[in-house]
Formats: sequence, C-alpha cells, structure tokens
Amino acid sequence: MSPAPTSTQTPDPTASESATPNTPYNGEILVVTSEVREGALEVTAMVPGVAESGGTCTLTRDDTDETVSVTAAEGKGVTYCGLMSLPITDGAAEVAFHVGYQSPRLRASSATATIETGQ
Repeated sequence: MSPAPTSTQTPDPTASESATPNTPYNGEILVVTSEVREGALEVTAMVPGVAESGGTCTLTRDDTDETVSVTAAEGKGVTYCGLMSLPITDGAAEVAFHVGYQSPRLRASSATATIETGQ
C-alpha cells in the first residue's frame, strides 16, 4: 500500500495519467536497423505517428548502461533517429539494447532488443 493521499482519484497510475491532459506521449520507438559492424553496435530507429525535429534519441546498452545520443530529424509522419553507434569492447556474445526519445513535447521508448555480436 502506498502512503499517497486519497483525496483525489484512486491511486491507479493509468487514471492519474489520463486525468492529466499535458502528459507527454509515451509511445513506442521502432528499431529500423540494428547490426554489429567493425566491433560496434549500430542502430537506427523512428517514432511513428509523430513528426518533429530537435528531440534527442538515445541508444542504451542495457548490460553496461553505456549510451550515445543523436538529434532527431522530422520526416513525413515520423521522427527519425539517425545512426547511433556504441563500441563493443568487452567481448560479449550478445548485446541487449533499447532506444529512447525525448523532446519538450514527448517521450517514447523501444522494447529491449538483443543482437549477436559474432565475437
């Protein structure tokens, strides 16, 4: 049980999110490409249904929390996350990663994906 005050709606997070009209879009990012090239994880992604530029796309390697960020670009009905690259220096046979997007208007995240490194 949480010690949150009960003077408003029920403490259900879904109800509180829908009750706030300015909540940022919490959408899903689609990973467009992911591959290991020359010892680095290279990923591109997009946020479908949202077209804006100037936001930040961040590739995160889940097991080491290493990150790299790029500035997003607006497309027709989508926001593109250009090539993001992280070196794989630990000899891992498989790498888990996800991509996040954030701008003043929205936030979105991809599902966690894994890729074999061939090492």
